[in-house]
Amino acid sequence: MKRAKQVKNFSTRKRNKKNKSGFNELGTKKLSRKDWKTLEEYGSINPTEIGESEEEESPSKRVLFTEDQEIKREDDDEMMNEASDDDDKNAEEIYLNKPNSSYSKLVGLLQVNKKRKLDNKINEENTDIEKIDKVDVIENDLRNEEKSSQQNEGKKIESGEEKESGGEEREGKDERKEQEKGKGGGNNEDDDEGQRDEENEIDEFEKHFGDQQQKSQQILNSKVSMIEQKHWKIINYENPALNLVSKYILNNNEENNDNENDKSNIESLKIRPKLLETWKKVNDANNSNNVFSDLQLHLFQQFNKYQDVLYTNRNVENSQELRYIYALHALNHIYKVRNRILKNNEKINKAHAIGKDIDEIRDQGFTRPKVLILLPFRNSAMNLVEILLKLSETDQQDNRKRFFESYGITPEQEKIDPKKPADFLATFKGNIDDMFRIGIKFTRKSMKFYAEFYNADIIIASPLGLRMIIGAEGDKKRDFDFLSSIEVMIVDQCDTFLMQNWDHVEHIFSHMNLIPQKSHDCDFSRVKNWYLDGRAQYLRQTIIISDYLTPEINTLFNKQMNNVDGKMKIKHHHQGTIFDINVKSIRQVFRRIECNSLSEVDDIRFKYFIEKMLPKIRKMNLSHVMIFIPSYFDFVRLRNYFEDSTFSFTSINEYEKVSDVTRARTHFLNGKKNYLLYTERFHFFRRHHIKGIRHVIFYALPDHAHFYSEILNFIQSFSSDKTSNETIINVLFSKFDKLRLERVVGSTRVDKMLQGEKKVYTFS
Repeated sequence: MKRAKQVKNFSTRKRNKKNKSGFNELGTKKLSRKDWKTLEEYGSINPTEIGESEEEESPSKRVLFTEDQEIKREDDDEMMNEASDDDDKNAEEIYLNKPNSSYSKLVGLLQVNKKRKLDNKINEENTDIEKIDKVDVIENDLRNEEKSSQQNEGKKIESGEEKESGGEEREGKDERKEQEKGKGGGNNEDDDEGQRDEENEIDEFEKHFGDQQQKSQQILNSKVSMIEQKHWKIINYENPALNLVSKYILNNNEENNDNENDKSNIESLKIRPKLLETWKKVNDANNSNNVFSDLQLHLFQQFNKYQDVLYTNRNVENSQELRYIYALHALNHIYKVRNRILKNNEKINKAHAIGKDIDEIRDQGFTRPKVLILLPFRNSAMNLVEILLKLSETDQQDNRKRFFESYGITPEQEKIDPKKPADFLATFKGNIDDMFRIGIKFTRKSMKFYAEFYNADIIIASPLGLRMIIGAEGDKKRDFDFLSSIEVMIVDQCDTFLMQNWDHVEHIFSHMNLIPQKSHDCDFSRVKNWYLDGRAQYLRQTIIISDYLTPEINTLFNKQMNNVDGKMKIKHHHQGTIFDINVKSIRQVFRRIECNSLSEVDDIRFKYFIEKMLPKIRKMNLSHVMIFIPSYFDFVRLRNYFEDSTFSFTSINEYEKVSDVTRARTHFLNGKKNYLLYTERFHFFRRHHIKGIRHVIFYALPDHAHFYSEILNFIQSFSSDKTSNETIINVLFSKFDKLRLERVVGSTRVDKMLQGEKKVYTFS
């Protein structure tokens, strides 16, 4: 057994030794790397003697063939020539299966490789010819495109959807095909007319954000300088649909041309054709053959010019009209931006294909989001999203179910009293969570909810939700770079933000269009010049929609709305809510407080109230007196004073518990407490019908003018109260309360009451 094992090991060692000698199984010498390289480069190799080293032999050591070997070689050559006429595979099989010599096999393989190389070379030449033809075609297309763009500079791009990473060009081609199909494909006359109309009409989008604005840096710089120095020219006029309009312009060339109310000339608005067709079907205000209502048409004309607009005439009746029209403007802007980038990508790719340099193209911002919409509650956001879904008509909506579950409520969860006023129901019906933010991304055929902000096109958020991300100075985790490239900012229901926390709104505006702290994969070679110069805020369009005008909103208009193309303030001619009072025979006394400084008005008002008004009321021994206080800070100040003075009072404010509110209302109704301190914010959020009111003192007029008449209509007469036969209504105001006073007493009376010699005015 040991003997057999030794023999086996010896045979194995012998075989391994033979393999190490450099010969293969056929008995021929193995080729070195150098031999194979020579074979590939020159198509032949000098055979070496068997048993020599793998190094290339010199010519003196080469083996001479014998005659028999030469004959066999000639036979092999003839066989090789015959095989070369056949397929490569057949030739390879012939030489590999030939049992003569390994050299013949090597030569056969060599010829096969030669033939393959020759075929590859022919194919490459044919490919080069095809490429040259394609390059010529592309070059001609590029020349024609450049000529066309030079002739039609500023021309609007009618199509435009989003590109996806890895498939941008394919989606752009698919979109163009769909648009050609949508046009009918056979009506060339209509297409030619559309092209002529586009040539004659300049798209306001291209005029404001296009190449012309970037090339005219001197003009832009001069406009920015005029804005910083407040050199606005103000034009005041009345419009039947908009009411009182104050237009702020920088140049005399931009005179008033807002009387363009020709509804037949819709093409001049440059709305994407597909979007316009959808708009005609879904617009709620389209109750006739007109595409827009009068209000929508006049507003969209200003939106489409990319001017800043402050509209302060919103109400329950026109709220949906306004939301539809700014949703249309937002989508139209997103589609135009996307189409412009797609077209420039195609132009760059064509130039790269022919190796041609083109002028720099700057069509982007630092980040992707272009539209920011601020709303107070989730119910408003859901209503807006429903409109966007109707207008976009996307085939697919990612995370749609998640969105509606998060932003909607079930009928069982709805606890609002249907008997509340109409404006309360419109504001608070549904989900009233004020902490939300969501990014929406639009592609060619889909709409994605909950997109990351840096991949989103539209951001919808509440001021509180956005403030939580922006953070404050010193916070470790804060981010506001996604606001750096916002081109359209829309603030809807702005008056509601005054009832929440106005500091959040101011904080957001202070972080708009700043230079980002990180690059976020930005292609800086395509970033527009005004972004790089830090002047994007002067190109941003800001649209603010509110029920009324306040000093806080006016401050935004004066300091944050600095559009180089101008801005517009739209106000209302107020009749006065004082005429909406249903209680008869009540005398309303308005007392003017003299004050020359805004910083001192709160102290002067407090001093006047506790020294002149409150002692008189206390002497009259009145009960059931409501003191209405708009500001929470004034409320705290008065509450502390009443506590220190041991007044018989109770209080209701927005931070009270439900049980405390119920107790206070009961004590006031039963006469256990003579005075009720009541805040405007509580009335805004709860809208309770306060019973037991006999006398009212307005420490200051409410921002919501209809609260004035609403509170007075709560007044009840009591036959048991024998101390007074007359209801007392006292109102304190100063010259800094002009806007509030105007909404209550009317626009025709406010100037007289503020500037007249008398300080006391009575209405009965």
